[in-house]
This record gives sequence, C-alpha cells and structure tokens, in this order.
Amino acid sequence: MIRTFAAILALGFLSPAFAALPPLSPEELEDRAVLVITGEVLASRVLVHRKPSSSIYLVRLSVLVGSVEKGDDIIGGITTLDVRCWRMRKTKLVGPWGHSDIPADGSRFRMWLRQNEDGQWEPLEPNGIELLDSSPPITFAAVEDLELGKGFLFGGIAGILALVGLFWFRVLR
Repeated sequence: MIRTFAAILALGFLSPAFAALPPLSPEELEDRAVLVITGEVLASRVLVHRKPSSSIYLVRLSVLVGSVEKGDDIIGGITTLDVRCWRMRKTKLVGPWGHSDIPADGSRFRMWLRQNEDGQWEPLEPNGIELLDSSPPITFAAVEDLELGKGFLFGGIAGILALVGLFWFRVLR
C-alpha cells in the first residue's frame, strides 16, 4: 500500500507539467531580449498543424520596423523583418500555449525578440508582444478535432481477433 502511494507520488513529480508559461516581468523581457522594436504587420501567413489532441498555429509575420529600442547595432538599417510566432490549442487541456496576442495584418506592436538556432526572429514567450493603439490580434479559425474514428477501433479489434485466432489454431490445436 505504501509502495503504491509512493510510486503514484513519484510519478506525479516526475511527469511533465501541462500548463502555459507564466508571463515575463518587464525586467525579464528587457534582459532576455536581443532586439526590441515597434512596428506594423505588413502581412501574415498561418499554417495549421493538426494532431488528435491539439492544433498548432504557426504564424509568419512580415513586419515593418518603425523604431528600434534595443539592438540597433544588430539589424542596422533593415526596415523589414520576418518574425515567427506560434500558438497551440489543446483540446483536452487548458488554455492557449505559445505567444499571446499575435498581431493581425496592419496592427501596430512592440516586440521583445530573440534569434532562434536557425537565425530566425521570434518574440519571447509568452508575452513578448504588446499590441499598440488598440490594434487587434490575429483570430484563429476553429479547427475541428481530429477523430481517430471507428475505423481504428474496428481495425484494432479485428487485429486482436486475428492474433487470437492464429494463436488458437497454431498453439492450442
């Protein structure tokens, strides 16, 4: 009994926590950001990757840099940047994960950016984007949950019956 309780308790501590990241403080945003800009979204492209338990929205923003608050020496005179954002919706778990308030086309923003391993710019998670002038965020279309469906259920049952039948005729006869 005590062993079972200890095993359940250990699994609870060892399993990954499924929760969104806590927001960064203004000081953490400033410290962690390599580049801080204000600007406007010229265009956006959204790719949806569906899984049985979640939908991942990958967003590529083409932004016009209005001003550089930090990292002017990094981008020099560049006036447009590609910024990668993402958001994930879990069907069984709480809340959106990824970047909050991703700006829509034409929206003005302030972003605290870092470069990923591939050299692409991405906002700090989860709150490295601030919408300015009451600009709207992107609204993501509802994506239907992927249903594994009856086909998998019937296929699984048929597979188990086939194995039982094979075992029956080979071993028990």
